[in-house]
Amino acid sequence: MSNMQVIYNMLTEDTGTHMCDSGGASGRHWQKNQKKSIEDFINEPYETLETDGDYKYYSRSLFHHLNETCEYLEQETEDFNNWVKQDLYNYDNQNGRAFNDLYDVQEYMSKTYDYDFKCENTCNFENDLNQGCMYVFDLDTDIIALSIHNGADCRGGYTDFKLFRIYESFHFMTTELEDTEVA
Repeated sequence: MSNMQVIYNMLTEDTGTHMCDSGGASGRHWQKNQKKSIEDFINEPYETLETDGDYKYYSRSLFHHLNETCEYLEQETEDFNNWVKQDLYNYDNQNGRAFNDLYDVQEYMSKTYDYDFKCENTCNFENDLNQGCMYVFDLDTDIIALSIHNGADCRGGYTDFKLFRIYESFHFMTTELEDTEVA
């Protein structure tokens, strides 16, 4: 499957609804994104100038950013999903029951790649992305596990994790415009 198709599938993945999620009837990212075709994402601008009162900033397309900075690792993702499925109902298994969630992907990545993987959520720092994501990473490797936030607020609504190879330009920069006039 192509990189673009995987990212498109993640952006449109139905992550459900929950009474604590403030998305209302159709305000979640997945609900908005499912109205778009992959061509709509391809044709959207890489970044747009946004204004919020006197504050001006660029908003960067998560679709374009991920497609330009990540390479989907199909076999590694399949290996992770197989690890999640192993001994699913064997409660004597010392690993317990694994899920496609933050804690289990972090454990899997640390055991598989022998690094101390950590988690970061883009909602925890300023960035210029138009949608959030969570990723498990170690600075000494170029492999991450990525989950896109498809809910309305960052408490829930994350896609299943998929593994990617990242390029140096993966980081999420903040681009502010000070004293800039919008034409």
